[in-house]
Amino acid sequence: MKKFIYSILLSSFAVLNANAHGIWLELDDKRDEAKLYFGEWENGKAESGEKLQRIKGEDVYPKELLKEIVRKDNHISYNLTKKSDFAVIESGEPRKGKNDETISRKISYAKAGRTNTNSIIAFDIVPVKENSNTFKLVYNNEPMVKTNVTVISPTKWEKTFRTDDKGEFTIHTPWIGKYLLEVSFEDATKGEIDGKSYDKTVHSLSYMIEVSQGLPWDLKK
Repeated sequence: MKKFIYSILLSSFAVLNANAHGIWLELDDKRDEAKLYFGEWENGKAESGEKLQRIKGEDVYPKELLKEIVRKDNHISYNLTKKSDFAVIESGEPRKGKNDETISRKISYAKAGRTNTNSIIAFDIVPVKENSNTFKLVYNNEPMVKTNVTVISPTKWEKTFRTDDKGEFTIHTPWIGKYLLEVSFEDATKGEIDGKSYDKTVHSLSYMIEVSQGLPWDLKK
């Protein structure tokens, strides 16, 4: 019966296909610490060495929570003054696409925690209530409607949810563990930064939450 229940739950998720590198943030509530990783969370791959050195990881929010930044072998550690939602923004240099001449600037947002019902970064996923499974997607405090948000479960399977007319969406968290929510959009406004022009900006957000109640997923076969 238990295996049957698991098969039903897993069938509602799609197999994860994307293998793109990105940043994600995890909270350690016991130590008032946040950890920023770069790699492929869904594949359990965290980069180190030169690849991690490409990530600056210095633009943090809320800034008043930060005590110290310590670079470790496979992550960047943030010592905080207290337990709280936390975010890091990483802005890349404009780059030409591999398959066309379009020059894009990418801004990556990594956030963890779901206690704060107010946005702490420009592109944000905010719980409507503390620890709620219903969230609002906002950009510059405006709701983003009819937008797809991908949720990767602790089993590393994924499902896509769509925001409504208020920018809200409700996810399902049947398993105990960490869930990574991902969403991105493109802004076609041209601009220039540090003397380098770009044709568009790609905004990409990863948001980590942790669920303590539910079904264990690491069943022995």
